[in-house]
Amino acid sequence: MAQCQGTTRKGDRCKRDAREGSAFCAIHQDQEIRARSEPTDSGEWDRDAIVKAAIGFALVGVILFWGLRR
Repeated sequence: MAQCQGTTRKGDRCKRDAREGSAFCAIHQDQEIRARSEPTDSGEWDRDAIVKAAIGFALVGVILFWGLRR
């Protein structure tokens, strides 16, 4: 078994064995979830965020246009 990759509250590395098929023990499984969900700094644009922002700005523009037109 491999050693858990998690860190304790003191900042030390966990001394427990990792679960099978994972790099973390059951105590530090929340750290595994956070590690998977953190964005990577690959320099790429987050296209989903850009599309959502563009749609939001377009909707605000349409609402303002129709509100000022009346």
